[in-house]
Amino acid sequence: MKSINELTIVDIRNTFFTRINPKTSEQHDCTLENHYADIQPYSLDTYVPQKVTDQYETARNLYLYAWFEYNFYNIAEFKALTVLELAIKQRVSDSDFRNYCKIRKQKYWEREGKKLSISNGLKGLIEYCRDKQLIRNQDFSAWQRQATMKSYNQAKTAQADWAISKLGRTGQDQISLADINIEKLKPDPNHDYIDILVNTINRVRNEYAHGSNCLYKDVLTTFEMVSEFINQIFQNKEVDNAQ
Repeated sequence: MKSINELTIVDIRNTFFTRINPKTSEQHDCTLENHYADIQPYSLDTYVPQKVTDQYETARNLYLYAWFEYNFYNIAEFKALTVLELAIKQRVSDSDFRNYCKIRKQKYWEREGKKLSISNGLKGLIEYCRDKQLIRNQDFSAWQRQATMKSYNQAKTAQADWAISKLGRTGQDQISLADINIEKLKPDPNHDYIDILVNTINRVRNEYAHGSNCLYKDVLTTFEMVSEFINQIFQNKEVDNAQ
């Protein structure tokens, strides 16, 4: 446990990272203000039930306090994923979910002649949201930027391969690399981001729940996904109520 005098001192591991100004390429140290600004955009809309919002804000606060305790990053991510399940259960009634499972199993039996196993947990709930169109691929930022990021990663890999090859040929021990600039591409309509969520989110959440030694700070994409997911399902409820 930290001493009382260390409670508000930045965890030294947060100082190992620097920021790069995209316009000037200048590097500068990370600050608490940067850290706060990183999590600030991923909020829930006002129509989300307070019970859900309160728990989500706890997850965001855990992220904030990771500035002082690095291990809180993954606890924050775990908390955000548990809030996602809470939110879906608030949005979807038990009877609606049971009826959904019953119909899916019946149709599968008629089509395949086999029994279908449907998770009663987070995976099954995400599938319900998908099949009932409470969420859409195009409403997730990750889906919108996937094609651009894929192109960027391909260019980065090609550049790294070229650099390694040149170093091997010339015997140099270092080489300068140009910045990689990729124009924003249109989203790939065939990329199924929701299918990725169905097959990964429950596994990640369970790994945390059953005990995990994971330690990394790159959890903002989880907060982005969770906030967009929750906002979508309750936004659709607002639309339903207005009709």
